[in-house]
Amino acid sequence: MVCSFAKNNTQSKKECNWRSFKLYLNDLYHDMTTTNRPIYYFLLTIHLLLVPILVGGQTTIKGVIRDSENFETLPFVNVFIKNAMIGTSSDMEGLFMLKVDTRKDTIGFKLIGYNDHFVPANQFRSDTTLVLLTPSTVALDEIRVKPNGEALRLTRLVINNKKRNNPENHNRASYEKYSKWEFALNNISDRLQESWIFKNGQNLMRYAEDSTRYLPVYFSEQLTFNELQKDPLKQKSTILADRTTGLNILKDYEISGYSSALDMEVNFYNNIMVVFGQSFISPIADNGPFYYHYYLTDSLESANGKQYVIKFKPKRPGDKTFVGTFTLETTRHTLVEIDATLSEKSNINFVKELRLKSSYQLVDDSLCFFNRNEIEARLDYIPVNSTKKRLELNYRMANTVEKVDLSPEQEVKLSMPALSYETIKAKEATQRDTSYWNQIRPENLSATDHSTANAIDSLNNLKPVKFLDNLARMTVTGYYDLGRYEFGPFMEAINTNKVEGLRFFVGGRTSKEFSTRWQFWGGIGYGTKNEKLAGQVGAGYKFDSHFRKVLKVSFNDKIVRIGESDKILYLYENMMTTSESNLVALVMQRDEMDELIHERKFNLNYEHEWRSGLDSRWKIFHTTQYSPVYYPFTRMGTPIDRISQAEVAIDTRWSWKEKYFEDGLQRLYIGSKYPVIHLTVAGGEASVENQQHWYGRFHTTLKHYFYIGLGEVQYAVEGGMVFGSLPYTMLEIPRGNKTYGLYSYDFNLLDYLEFANDKYLNIYADYHLNGFLFNRIPLLKKLGLREVVGFKSMLGSLDDRHRKVLDYARDLRPLNGAYLELNAGVENIFRFFRLDAIWRVTPNSSTGAPSFGLRAQFNVKL
Repeated sequence: MVCSFAKNNTQSKKECNWRSFKLYLNDLYHDMTTTNRPIYYFLLTIHLLLVPILVGGQTTIKGVIRDSENFETLPFVNVFIKNAMIGTSSDMEGLFMLKVDTRKDTIGFKLIGYNDHFVPANQFRSDTTLVLLTPSTVALDEIRVKPNGEALRLTRLVINNKKRNNPENHNRASYEKYSKWEFALNNISDRLQESWIFKNGQNLMRYAEDSTRYLPVYFSEQLTFNELQKDPLKQKSTILADRTTGLNILKDYEISGYSSALDMEVNFYNNIMVVFGQSFISPIADNGPFYYHYYLTDSLESANGKQYVIKFKPKRPGDKTFVGTFTLETTRHTLVEIDATLSEKSNINFVKELRLKSSYQLVDDSLCFFNRNEIEARLDYIPVNSTKKRLELNYRMANTVEKVDLSPEQEVKLSMPALSYETIKAKEATQRDTSYWNQIRPENLSATDHSTANAIDSLNNLKPVKFLDNLARMTVTGYYDLGRYEFGPFMEAINTNKVEGLRFFVGGRTSKEFSTRWQFWGGIGYGTKNEKLAGQVGAGYKFDSHFRKVLKVSFNDKIVRIGESDKILYLYENMMTTSESNLVALVMQRDEMDELIHERKFNLNYEHEWRSGLDSRWKIFHTTQYSPVYYPFTRMGTPIDRISQAEVAIDTRWSWKEKYFEDGLQRLYIGSKYPVIHLTVAGGEASVENQQHWYGRFHTTLKHYFYIGLGEVQYAVEGGMVFGSLPYTMLEIPRGNKTYGLYSYDFNLLDYLEFANDKYLNIYADYHLNGFLFNRIPLLKKLGLREVVGFKSMLGSLDDRHRKVLDYARDLRPLNGAYLELNAGVENIFRFFRLDAIWRVTPNSSTGAPSFGLRAQFNVKL
């Protein structure tokens, strides 16, 4: 049935009766700019009379298809010209367009669960025409139900059986997994191809089916044998074959640790799926019906019984949801396959397209397990939208599971009894020949795949590409590769403070080309105000072992913030140094830092990895601190030139299923969905005016994140205490902030040297709502903004015994209570920035620190 009305009113009848017509007239009346009813009726009459006359001949018709009972839009409706092989389908909003001859064509509409409907083309208007489809009652498994209700019923059967069918819930399993990854730069323009970058490499370009150019930058394939059991918990992944070619930064930084070998990347049986660090609601999540509409589109007969094809679409724009189809079977109510595309209006940065395809297999005709997973994505890091084709990163990943055994006879055997999981690589993994690869691949490589690998090898030899590759590497490691030596860290190159004035630093280290075992580093800095040199030198050796064993020795002579220690690295783990005084702080500072001290430190450090995720670091260091310029040392009013400290410490770090990559002697952590814990126990001697003070201390941190719906909670806890007596500079001095920058694990409205503690408990928490509220506000949802709220709190106390060792600095006082600051902010501003409003609740500052402030952070997130 067609109602040729320009407005889409709520329809409650199956027929366009007089009541519906009056609703339409009333709505149109309110849209008029005049209240003259005779003119209104005159224009309406002319409008209705002229439509059939003016729309004759070949033209494009537009329409919106709705359910005649509930007036909901109907996606995926087949729209076709009767007796012709021409047609289309309605989109997610029920809209369609079709070029027809209005003089003779008849338009048909077909959707399972609805009566077929045919309308002469000359009844369509030039604007969007409303088409109403009437539901039919269909027989499915001898149950007479209406559409959507049956689709929802079948979906709920899959949801109710998820625990039994989830492939991750098997107690034991072994299987082989073949994985393939590809990266390419799409839409290479003529200008870019002819630029200085590709002056000698234009032959490396390839052409897609739509004739656009692309440049392959990474290709990798891997075969692994995976074993797991839950009682006792043991997991093992053996990399049998590995072949990688790509830009050096992609090829060199192979992700290790709990590698992707045991990860299936995508599992729709989980309520929340994390892809590219973002959480998405599965169409078969426990609360999936809150987020999705379901439509039954087809039924199939198979060897395992009846199968149904169900299409799904999000109920609301802006939610992190998908649109697509899944096939289920009714014997055990499992998924057979699913094809899901990111909803166009989902609030995801830079991801222009995301498609996930998964299929599942029945092992022994009854047990559900993975079969194949595919991820395809197009990423565009330019924050401004444009209709022009521009440079994009195209990502493709596929893995196939074979030789599945869900009741293996032998237990999982790990290299050490204490291990719970490990990933090992066969010695010959990277040496496999062509015949081996041809034998183990589940599908042959295409001619394009072979051409891609050859193109990437040649790409790495282009000098401009090497330069750009080194710049990218520098943003990750802090050093620019010069061959056998690397220059950096670049963040320390220039800074300013009240003691040194403008400070310059030049440093470097040896690279893997110099040695894969040995590394030497050093640097020298100069302050224009104090006219003094400062520097550092160090050496390290990495033992040849399956697990990480590294010995380092270093000497530093520099100006540091009072209270600065390596405990900060337990939270900011990938920082180059313990100092927060760098180029970014220089640009963002709100008050020039003077809480500085000259320190000389000798450090001997040995790191021993017991197993994947568990390592210990033994530290022996001696520190000499010289009386600060602005906070001179005194004891009972008498000036003191220097103090010293000798300490032995052991820090144990525990993580579970964490990913990381190695950069020489440095390990950079990518993260884990499980808590990361540090526990440090230390003891030593502090010397002040030839008087020795023995002490002991312990410190622990926990860092973690988890999801609540589509929101993410990030939190960290650190605490500890000191036994014995210490100078205040060696106690726990809370990390303050004298910049307009926003820090995750610092107190942003606290000045340095406001407080000192010998007992402390700090909590840092942020709840990222990811647009949950903004996406429901019409004026805001198009901006892609995201909400974040949080707090930072500190409980602390300070015994007066430490004052007898060294007088406290001016304004320094015991907290002896609680500090609390609250924050509420907006993320994703222009896709790159976060801005928070922060309130210091308690206590009031004695140093003039603000009680309210706005703080900004550069933050790139999908």
